[in-house]
Amino acid sequence: MLSDNPASPAILLIENDEDAAASIRQAFEAAPDAYRFLSLNNLSDAYAYLELNSPDLILADYLLADGDNNALVAKAFGICPVILLAAQPNARTAVTVIKAGAQDYLAKSPDTFASLPQLGRLALKEWLILQERRKIQEKVSQGKREWENTFDAVSDLILIVDTNHTISRANRAMAERFGLSPADLPGRKCYEVFHQRSTPPHFCPFRRLMASGGEQRQEIEEKTLDGFFELTASPLYDLQGELVACVHVAREITERKRTEEERLALEQQLQQAQKLESLGVLAGGIAHDFNNILMIILGHCFLAKDDGDGDQRAHLQQIELAASRAADLCRQMLAYAGKSPLVQTRVDLRRLVQEMVDMLRSAMKKNVSFEFEEVSALPEITGDRAKIQQIIMNLIVNAAEAIGEHAGTVTVELSSAELFPGQEADFLGNPIPAGPYVCLKVADTGCGMDDETRKRIFEPFFSTKFAGRGLGMSAIIGIVKSHKGALQLRSAPGSGTVFKVYFPLSAAAGPEMAAPRPALAAGERQPSGQGTVLLVDDEAALREIGARLLEGMGFTVLQAVNGREAVRLYAERRSGIDLVLMDLTMPDLDGIKAYREMRKLSKSVPIVICSGYDNNEISATISQDPLAGFVSKPYRPEQVRQLLMRLLKKEL
Repeated sequence: MLSDNPASPAILLIENDEDAAASIRQAFEAAPDAYRFLSLNNLSDAYAYLELNSPDLILADYLLADGDNNALVAKAFGICPVILLAAQPNARTAVTVIKAGAQDYLAKSPDTFASLPQLGRLALKEWLILQERRKIQEKVSQGKREWENTFDAVSDLILIVDTNHTISRANRAMAERFGLSPADLPGRKCYEVFHQRSTPPHFCPFRRLMASGGEQRQEIEEKTLDGFFELTASPLYDLQGELVACVHVAREITERKRTEEERLALEQQLQQAQKLESLGVLAGGIAHDFNNILMIILGHCFLAKDDGDGDQRAHLQQIELAASRAADLCRQMLAYAGKSPLVQTRVDLRRLVQEMVDMLRSAMKKNVSFEFEEVSALPEITGDRAKIQQIIMNLIVNAAEAIGEHAGTVTVELSSAELFPGQEADFLGNPIPAGPYVCLKVADTGCGMDDETRKRIFEPFFSTKFAGRGLGMSAIIGIVKSHKGALQLRSAPGSGTVFKVYFPLSAAAGPEMAAPRPALAAGERQPSGQGTVLLVDDEAALREIGARLLEGMGFTVLQAVNGREAVRLYAERRSGIDLVLMDLTMPDLDGIKAYREMRKLSKSVPIVICSGYDNNEISATISQDPLAGFVSKPYRPEQVRQLLMRLLKKEL
C-alpha cells in the first residue's frame, strides 16, 4: 500500500515507460506493507532529487532517454540499494552493474513488476544486514578503543579457548546468550556451553585448526540456540610461534539464511512462471500459424469433395479427418496458452461434477473408490461448460491413475469461498485476487509427487509414465487462466495429491461466436447467401480459399489485403458491401483497429472477425455490438454460413 507516513520506506522509481511505471505503482499499491512512492521519468530529475533527498530504495530502468544508469548506481552507492530493470537484459551488462553496486538486475515483465514489492522488501532487509556488517567492521577497525570495550561491544558470540577446549575468556554477548555473566564461563569447556555436548562435535573448527594451523570457517545450524551461525576459529600464537589458543567467534546468520531462502523461493517461482509463460507463448504462436494452414487444407478439401468422384471423395475425407484432428491438437495448445475460444454460459458446477463422477466411477478400476462431498446450495459460475468439464475429467483421471494398483480413494469436494487479499496463493506462489469463488477440490491417496514432478506437471507432453501422452494436465493451466481462476497444488511422495481450482463468480460472458450448425434433414438445402462480402486477410492463400467458399455460398466477394485497404474500400463502396469478414492479426491496421474505423463509417454493417487465437483480445471491443461476431480458425463453411446469415437477418 502507498502511504505518506515518514516512517514508511521511500521508493524512488525512475521509468520513462508510462505503462511499466503504472504497473509497478499498482504492484506497490497492492502490497501489504506501506511504502512512500515517487516516480520520475528521466535522469536529470533523478539527480536533482538525490541532491536533496535519500530514498530507501531506487527502482530504475537501465536505459533511459537521457542516458544509462551506471552513473546513478555509483551516485547511490552507500546511500541505498538500487534495482535495475531492462527490457532486453544481457549477461555482460548484468555483471557490470552488479560489480558497480546494483542490488539486482531484472528483466521487465508483468511477473517481475508484480513481484517488485517482495523483491524490494528483501533488498531492504539485505541492505540493512549489509549496513549492519559495515558498522561492525568499522567498529573493529577503530583501534583507538580499548580492547576490553571492543571485545564486549561486538554482538557476535566470542570465546577465547585453549588447546584443551577450555574457555579462558568470553565476551558479554556470548554470556548473555546463555543467561550468564562473562565471569561465569572461564574454566568450562566450549562444547559443553555452546553445543550442549560432553565431547567436541565432529565439525569442530578448533580441531581442524589445530590439525592444519590455519583459520577455519563454516556455517552450522545450532538447534540448542534455534538458529544458524557462521563459526570462525582463528589461531593465537605465543612469541615462539606456538599455537596456544584460538578465538572462537559465532556470528548468527539466521535472518540472512531466511532471507536467502525467501529470495531463492521467489526466484524459483519467477523462473517457473516465466517458463510456463514462454511455453504458453510458443504453443499459442504455433497453434495460431498452424490453424491458418489447416484453414487452407480444410477449405480446399471441402471444395474438392464437390468436384471429385467417389474414390477421390474418400481420400479427401481422410485428409479432412486428419486435419480436423490436427485442429483439435491446436485447440489444446491454445488452451494451454490460455488463448482458447470460450463459449460462455451459466454452469451448475455441482451438477456437472456429479455427472462426471458418475461417468468416471464406472470406468475406473475397482481398487479406486470415489467420495463426492455434495453441497446443498452452490452459486452458478459463468464459463465454458465443455472446458470446465475437461478440467474435472483430467483431474479425476490423473488422481485415479496416481493410486495405481493399490486400494485408494479419490475425493471430490465443492465449496464456496470468499477470499481476502493475500489469504491464498496459487501453485506458483502468486496471490489469488480477493473475491467470491467456487472451489473444486480433487484429492487422492496415491503415490504423490516429488519437487521435480510438481515443477513439471503442467508442461506439455510431460508424464511420469512410459511416455508423454498429450496436453491433458497442461491444458488445465490455460483453461483456468482463461476463466480468470486460480489453481493450487499440494503433494509429497507417499502422501497423495490435492488440486484446488478456484472459479470466480464475477466472470462475464464474451462476444457472439460461430457455433456448429445443426444437421440438415434429408433433402434440405443450405440457405444461399446474397449480397457482397468484403473479405480481408493479409495471406493470399487464405483470401483465395475464403473467397471460393463464400462464392460457393452464393455471395459476391470483394477482397482487401489489410485493414487499411479494407477501410478505404468500404468508404468508397459502402452502399455495395453487405458484410465484412476480416482477419484479426494483420500488418498496417489490424482487425480491431479496422473494425473501429468502419464503425465510424457505419453502425449497421455486420462485421465478423476471425482468428487462429481466441476471442479474448476482441471481447471488450465487440461484446456489446449485436452486428459483430467472431469465428475461430480453422472454421467449417457451415459455421461461417450460419453466423453470416444470422447477422444479415439482424441487419435487415
